[in-house]
Amino acid sequence: MPGIKIWDGSQWRDVKYIYYRELLSWKPARAAYYWDGSKWVKFWAPSNEVVWLCDRTAQTVYELSIDDLSAIRSAASPYNSPTGIGGTRDTIWHCDILDDKIYKLSTSFSVINSADSPGIQPTGIGGDDNTIWHCDMDACKVYELSKTNFSVIRSANSPSASPTGIGGDANVIWHCDSGAKKLYELSKSDFSVIRSADSPGGLLFNAPWGIGGDYNTIWHSDVDAKEVYELSVVDFSTIKHTDPPAGAISGDPTGIGGK
Repeated sequence: MPGIKIWDGSQWRDVKYIYYRELLSWKPARAAYYWDGSKWVKFWAPSNEVVWLCDRTAQTVYELSIDDLSAIRSAASPYNSPTGIGGTRDTIWHCDILDDKIYKLSTSFSVINSADSPGIQPTGIGGDDNTIWHCDMDACKVYELSKTNFSVIRSANSPSASPTGIGGDANVIWHCDSGAKKLYELSKSDFSVIRSADSPGGLLFNAPWGIGGDYNTIWHSDVDAKEVYELSVVDFSTIKHTDPPAGAISGDPTGIGGK
């Protein structure tokens, strides 16, 4: 991603943070955009952005580049059918549909702790350091889970019958359903649908499975199209997409998240 540099008198240095004034306090900006004549394009983001991906057939978890979605590093998943992943630069939430488990992973991908999932087909998970969003395909439910022991704080019926991906942070919930072939923004208060759009996979290959991000960014994966995407938070349109890093092995990108 292009950035912003400042001359310090002897050399150009990357701008790591931008602050804006809100009433009586300064707050860090989450991103900077420019208008290219047809759409807003992000050209700067703070250095804490991260993308996590899991591939079910490859049984692998990845960190991806936010610039081109290429693999930076990877490791074997905790069990053999990873379906959901999300979190922040410091925290990774993960789930496996065959192990029927929810995990907290270290940023080196080792298991910190785990617990049984609330349903029997955990498909999606995401959130931030203090928030966990989760969905289960068999139960057709979306959940908020405790970050301490993964117990259910609250739940609601999913918008459609095949909930596969969920993510976001304390300020926003992104969700996708592979049967409905839809992407959603859900209400944080009651999980109702705020808005929705068709997933980007197309007519022939379209099985949206993973979704995550935050208020400024959406990361998405499709197991039929075998693609990973960055999407617009305005209308869910595609900003960029590429084959998943495991494409040469399987191309089964089941979960994606980050911020």
